[in-house]
Amino acid sequence: MITIKEIARRAGLSIGTVDRVIHGRGRVSKETENKIKSIIRTTGYKTNIHARNLSLQTTHHFGVIIPFPEQDGSYWDIMRKGIDQAEGELVSFNVHRHYFYFNKYTEASFLSAGKEALSQRMGGLIIAPVLFDASLAFVKSIPPGVPYVYVDSTIPGTAPLAVIGQDSFQSGVCGAKLMRMLVQGSGDIAVLRMLRNNFHINERVRGFSSFFNDTPSIKLHVFDVDGGADDRTFAGNIRSIDSITGNCIGFFVTNAETHRVAKVLNGKGHAKWIVGYDCTWENKRLIEEGAIDFILSQNTREQGYAGVTTLFRHLVLKEPCAAEVHMPIDIVTAENLSYYQ
Repeated sequence: MITIKEIARRAGLSIGTVDRVIHGRGRVSKETENKIKSIIRTTGYKTNIHARNLSLQTTHHFGVIIPFPEQDGSYWDIMRKGIDQAEGELVSFNVHRHYFYFNKYTEASFLSAGKEALSQRMGGLIIAPVLFDASLAFVKSIPPGVPYVYVDSTIPGTAPLAVIGQDSFQSGVCGAKLMRMLVQGSGDIAVLRMLRNNFHINERVRGFSSFFNDTPSIKLHVFDVDGGADDRTFAGNIRSIDSITGNCIGFFVTNAETHRVAKVLNGKGHAKWIVGYDCTWENKRLIEEGAIDFILSQNTREQGYAGVTTLFRHLVLKEPCAAEVHMPIDIVTAENLSYYQ
């Protein structure tokens, strides 16, 4: 059976735009309207009257449990923009998102945010399970019948409606290939594990390391780094790692804190090869200056958008949802940076 999601995909438009044309709500260009109606005619789409009437009578509350927006160089603020965009497009279905922020370096903060979300009886949850143990404990407390979606990472052994994010292991492999090219096949490389109790960070490290298993000319040094430290302490830790290893010519940074590492090691001149993650404002500025060589983008905004629309399709349209939504592994350089503004 054809769905609104499929019509949106074929038209290259948002679900919200398709909904406005189908139900005659809001202003849409004539060209867009004709395009959508043409797809409807050729596919034989029929409006789900039950879902439509139910959506207009019910207010749908989605709880969003993510770190404070400014953490990780405002990585989470980018995700918030995608969540807000989805809510805006689904306003005619009475969809509302509610944020429950936590400090990603404190398990108590995560558990407190989760407890508050449950106390407000959200109809569905979007969770960033960046703290493995706390996330595992929390999801066990979610009442039956309340669907939850993971963004950014996952917790094996749990039963989310969907997991939205990159294949972390393969992104680590991709980072390793880029690094091998930079160091020209030999040398010492420092791998900075920025949050040890995070499944997808560990998977990135595992993928990166696996690539060099049969490359004796490359020597890896794995370090745990406290990304929650203040700038002075953080800089001291990075300098200490650089001093200990001595010969490291490349640094693989496993999250959006790449800019903090680059500022310590490179400044505006290039001294170390650096491969890291996420198109935050500071990371983009430093890759343009040449202090960062490659960034692996996770399509952060799209993750947030997909989190809301997945819950929407499940709870409002009663449509089946993919259990895994893999974001592409985009390689960002100074040359293609303008496409990631």
